[in-house]
Amino acid sequence: MTQPGIPDRPPSDWTSRQAALQAMAERQLFFVGGAPRSGTTWLQSLLDAHPDISCRGEGLFPQELAAPLDALFARRREVIVAKNARVFAHGAGYPVPDQDHADHLLATGILLALQQQCGARQVRAVGEKTPENVFAFPRLLRLFPRARFLVIARDPRDVLASAWHFFRNEPGSGEAEKWAFLQAALPSIAEGARMAIAFATAHPEATLSLTYEGLLADPHGWGARLFAFLGVDADPAKVAACVDATSFRSMSGEAMRRGQGSGNGSFFRAGRAGGWQDTFDARMGALIQRELDWMFDHYGWLR
Repeated sequence: MTQPGIPDRPPSDWTSRQAALQAMAERQLFFVGGAPRSGTTWLQSLLDAHPDISCRGEGLFPQELAAPLDALFARRREVIVAKNARVFAHGAGYPVPDQDHADHLLATGILLALQQQCGARQVRAVGEKTPENVFAFPRLLRLFPRARFLVIARDPRDVLASAWHFFRNEPGSGEAEKWAFLQAALPSIAEGARMAIAFATAHPEATLSLTYEGLLADPHGWGARLFAFLGVDADPAKVAACVDATSFRSMSGEAMRRGQGSGNGSFFRAGRAGGWQDTFDARMGALIQRELDWMFDHYGWLR
């Protein structure tokens, strides 16, 4: 007889759920990251357009799953250690949870989310895009050793111009607000780029890096490379269909039909390279270039 408050489910329900998660883990998992406004959503949409790929975003795994779990386990370790010292000093006390326990629950939470994301689709490759994934790539690789990682980078002057219009530009904003915005944003962009480059260098077989400018110039070539990297059909006709469905014209046109426009606050705003000069003056551009000069060398952007 079922006890009050306990659902009447057979023990095999949990077991079957775990089996389904194991099956999900055996698909080709992947994670997309890059600076906000660097093309991560365009990349995610291109991937999700393929019939054998599911890539919907954003799952926010680093900030809304990993960080709370780590805090929960840190607190639990602290409380158990204190209880053991106060009450169970005569014996071994209760085992203190390892970091591995938090990792296990994090992996389970990610797989549950990816399973929900796929629904009934029997796709070969399953992934998720959150820009901040670049900071979590090493941990994600530890959790999922067969996973693949996609990094997209964009001229930081265009990244910051797009971010200014999407996040910060408000009536009355002027030059002082732009300077403050740049100085606050530059360290995070630098840190994320350095971590992404270091990860790609350490794990070249698991990582594919591309630029917004490269994808803009050759979407069909990069589409084929991306699909092949994830082990799905890269037939030219299939690549062309995905590229056409996720072109800036198609995506911004849909946004316009929804009334989102293409100005300040619009997600799909310009869709071109080199437009930062419409937002920042030469001195601001020089600041960005001076602080992130090494990125220009690495990715081959024109100064």
